[in-house]
Amino acid sequence: MHRLTCRAGSKILAITCLALAGGASSEAAQSDTEVVTLDRDLVRLNTSNPPGNEAQVADYMRDKLAPLGFETDVIQTPTPGKAHLIARLRSANPVGKPIVLCAHADTVGVERDLWSVDPFAGVVRGDFLYGRGSFDDKGGIAVFAAAAMRLARARAPLTRDIVLVFEADEEGGDYGIDWLAENHWDKLDAAFSINEGGIISTEDGEPSLAAVTVRDKISFSVVLRTRGVSTHSSRPQPPNAIDRLARGLARVSRHQSKLKLSRLTRSYLRALAKASAGRQARDLRRLARAHRSRKIATLSRRVIRRSQFGPLLSALMRTTFTNTIVEGGIRSNVIPGAAEATVNMRLLPGVTGEQAVRELRRTIDDRRVKIIVGSDDQTPAEAYKSIRERQRIAASSIDTDLYRALAREVKAQYPGTVVTRALYEAGTDAEPWRERGIPVYGLRPYPASAAVLEDMHGIDERVSISGLNQGTDMVERILRTVATG
Repeated sequence: MHRLTCRAGSKILAITCLALAGGASSEAAQSDTEVVTLDRDLVRLNTSNPPGNEAQVADYMRDKLAPLGFETDVIQTPTPGKAHLIARLRSANPVGKPIVLCAHADTVGVERDLWSVDPFAGVVRGDFLYGRGSFDDKGGIAVFAAAAMRLARARAPLTRDIVLVFEADEEGGDYGIDWLAENHWDKLDAAFSINEGGIISTEDGEPSLAAVTVRDKISFSVVLRTRGVSTHSSRPQPPNAIDRLARGLARVSRHQSKLKLSRLTRSYLRALAKASAGRQARDLRRLARAHRSRKIATLSRRVIRRSQFGPLLSALMRTTFTNTIVEGGIRSNVIPGAAEATVNMRLLPGVTGEQAVRELRRTIDDRRVKIIVGSDDQTPAEAYKSIRERQRIAASSIDTDLYRALAREVKAQYPGTVVTRALYEAGTDAEPWRERGIPVYGLRPYPASAAVLEDMHGIDERVSISGLNQGTDMVERILRTVATG
């Protein structure tokens, strides 16, 4: 009996070891694919903006794409080191305008000491690649490029050009997509486009809802400024400038704008109900139909509380006001005579800049806190006019071959996933195309949990390695559908 047990145990141990070895081998293979290598290499190019230095990415991707037959233009901006890349894979006999795949090369900065890994090392842990930009948006560059490179190697019979646009200054700056469109629109003109934006969200690790964004909320920042008595810190005279500003910022932090459900958000809520179950699904359906303010408020509180994507749901239903920058003080022993802060607002469709500022004034409720609209280069009237013009830009139509291909291939890649058009709670570089009536669809081509989404601009940003690989397969099929015969 003892010998039989040992033999059986040996077989089990051998099988277990083989299984573990196979799993490790499979995991290593997933990590060594072209798309993961591209994303990892891009993470290692520090393009935190400012200053950006996006020419590093433009040069790297040019060297990858040009040998495969892409026509590459590295477009230098007036700022040294800041450049865009436009790469075109031409059709010999085009029957339609190009498809544009757009992603940005710059990233936000890092609080390096708070990260568990070097944010620019491209560290792999399990199924995740860590690093600033790995998700937003160098992962997008990697997926779009890898998918297009497959078609180039296969010499696919293109019926339209495929144009890759990897741009600078998306995270802020003077020479972003608006500058590029103004100076090089002939290189950007297209039938339709895929950009960053919508999320393929996961529940319990499995993709459940793909929100293809067809319109963005508008970002609008203002400065709060206040003054007080400047004197020695040993003789406090409250409220000083910082005290007064802090009280106003605390009110902003607590403030929640009135809930408003646009048609896009109602569509999103109905789709989310299909991807949910039980009481949450019932309340989402009821919320999508609700019109009375009290009922909307009651139902929204319930669905937000139950959802792991609660902050996202809340942002889709209201204009948001967020404190982002605070400045004041010169020395530890001096009470400063002035202090200021930046408040970033994300406006729902139809909300004007004037309306948002009036709401902010009521929230702060202190005439001694001034709200500064515009900048040295833009008057308040010009700032408000810009908001009105941007609000008039229509959402992208979903009656296109590209949207149908997106919806079909998302469902093929992630069976059971519900696909819907949606409003994006943030902003993207889609505007130059949308304002010219060209449909743009926002979709990050890899799934994300609530935790991954929360860390996108935060600490330990990461992207799923399996998601990068699956997303590349999916985008390749989309391109074959809309860009080949």
